[in-house]
Amino acid sequence: MKTFPVKCSLVTLQLWDTVGQERFRSVTEQYYRKADGILAMYDVTDPASFTAVQAWIGSIKEKMCSGVVLMILGNKLDLSSGEDSAVRAEEGHRLAQHHKALFYQCSAKTGLNLNESMSHMAEYVPL
Repeated sequence: MKTFPVKCSLVTLQLWDTVGQERFRSVTEQYYRKADGILAMYDVTDPASFTAVQAWIGSIKEKMCSGVVLMILGNKLDLSSGEDSAVRAEEGHRLAQHHKALFYQCSAKTGLNLNESMSHMAEYVPL
């Protein structure tokens, strides 16, 4: 759980890692039925991960309620060498635009862009 100041309020985000494996799909769907915001995360060094997140987004959009904030988050930026990344930032941006989602890239290992991305999400979730 992490709390962020938004305008004149505090927003607490509670993050759940629901595992992106197919065998957990039915359990995962229960979590995002009541969510105010959903992160779909992929590994910027793994094109298969990016392909998988696209399928998950389709499933998420079928089940999520209107007004839910969707963020696509490319992780492991610390292992990427920018333009030589297996999944380029432009691809993530295009996917996010297509789904009207927020987009960030980050590194869970180093913390790069984590607070910024979560703070941005906190600005958009319903108060």
